[in-house]
Amino acid sequence: MKPINCATTTAVRALSAAPRQAARFSTTATAASGPSYSQKPGESKADAWARNMGEVREWRRRQATTEDQVSLYLPPGVEAPRAKASPREASISTLLAAGAALGHKKSIMHPAYLPFVYGNRAGLNIIDLDQTLSILRRCASVVRDVVKDDGVVLFVSKQRNATLQIKARMGDNGFVAASWMPGLLTNAETYFGIDPIMKGSYLPDLVIFSSPANNIGAIRECTMRKVPTMGIVDSNMDPRIVTYAIPANAASVRTAELVIGTLSLAGQEGRRLRLREEEKASLRKTRDLEWRRNLKGGKRDEAE
Repeated sequence: MKPINCATTTAVRALSAAPRQAARFSTTATAASGPSYSQKPGESKADAWARNMGEVREWRRRQATTEDQVSLYLPPGVEAPRAKASPREASISTLLAAGAALGHKKSIMHPAYLPFVYGNRAGLNIIDLDQTLSILRRCASVVRDVVKDDGVVLFVSKQRNATLQIKARMGDNGFVAASWMPGLLTNAETYFGIDPIMKGSYLPDLVIFSSPANNIGAIRECTMRKVPTMGIVDSNMDPRIVTYAIPANAASVRTAELVIGTLSLAGQEGRRLRLREEEKASLRKTRDLEWRRNLKGGKRDEAE
């Protein structure tokens, strides 16, 4: 039996106190209540088919905007999560407040996701936030080291609020794409020309997805070009589809903002370390040149 953790136990108690509010986080709850075929009395099959298709289109339109409209349920006494000054300051309480512990229905859980599940409550999988926090910190270290080595990190996310500050924090080491253009890596010559292809400068060093389930084609292209990937993986997905999987609620806007904000802050820290090292190397080179110049001047004086 898994030992009980206080923070995760708090999450379970919060969910048990408000199971209806918790169910709103799961997109499967909406999917289960989606439209089904029906025929009203006196209605022809053609009219029933047209009406049902209209209902399906409207339901799909609402599903497409669910990620931007999901409200955040905060347990009593818990404040909304805010951007932290450093990735090291991320805690289980901030993940809990962002709704990161809420997964999908137990019946559609992917078997490979079982190690990341703490338990079940109100028909939903409860994600183990102890593992989420440790994995998030490791992923932040990866982003920091990539940027520290002057690598390029590409964020693929439709969450505009989560990606607003990436460019300001990471400069030329961070780029944002709201959607992935098919063939961006596998047919790069069409987009960039032959020169970047020959130099290999069109390939990012790391690609981060806020919703890997909606970017399977992009992940496949990254795999073909041997570009590591990172993303928020929910309980209905195979965590092995990305190189670095962060187990959390992929349907929560607050969770995406918290994770992407933490990773961008890690990139900012890596960029700051690289600039500091470059400044020290430049200062060291200047001192070395000055020392060599003084040494040559001293030898010339002795010769005279």
